[in-house]
Amino acid sequence: MNASSTDLGRAVRDATEQFLVGDAALLADDLSEALIVLSARLAAFRKRLPARGVLAFEMQSVDEAFTDSVVVARKLSRAIRAHRDQGAYADVARVARDLGRHLAPALPEGTEFTIACPSTPALATMPPTDVRRVLSMIVRRLLESLGGSTGDLALEVSEVRSESQSRAEVRVFVGHGALHPSAAADAADDVRSSVNANGGSVEPCALPGGGAAVALLLPGAC
Repeated sequence: MNASSTDLGRAVRDATEQFLVGDAALLADDLSEALIVLSARLAAFRKRLPARGVLAFEMQSVDEAFTDSVVVARKLSRAIRAHRDQGAYADVARVARDLGRHLAPALPEGTEFTIACPSTPALATMPPTDVRRVLSMIVRRLLESLGGSTGDLALEVSEVRSESQSRAEVRVFVGHGALHPSAAADAADDVRSSVNANGGSVEPCALPGGGAAVALLLPGAC
């Protein structure tokens, strides 16, 4: 499809949000953020109202209700995470294929999202919630940086193991031949805290034939 930069950004954002929509913890986080933004706007609006009067009193009540809603949404997010199985594994290959299924229809003509994954599960000791968020953030950032550039955005998932390692690692590689190295560095920075917190690593890298990529190493399950 033909699309402007704005249309592409909107389509990619919608696709990645649909990719994340089944995650309860992420939904709770999104709810909290939306309520915070709305509460801030109400507070700013209240400042433009007369200090006294029926409308000012009603707006104060609404503002207080939104503040209470933010507290409840944050409690919900914490409760969901507290009950999440801390030992849960993520099949990174399955997550990557699911992302591709959501994203492919949103890409403009001439741009392909190619995914190379093993046929067997690639299990990482990282919660599925975090894997989904990390991959969607990287892909969204790279596509926004590419603008109207065509060609293949490649996502590769593989398991790697050296002779000195007792466990395999899951390697994730996302790159494009027209991607500027600074864009790959920005994408890596966006997700580094989450990846490191789960025992993994993420770095930008240059491609031999030109372009750049983001490379992740996640601790494997076995």
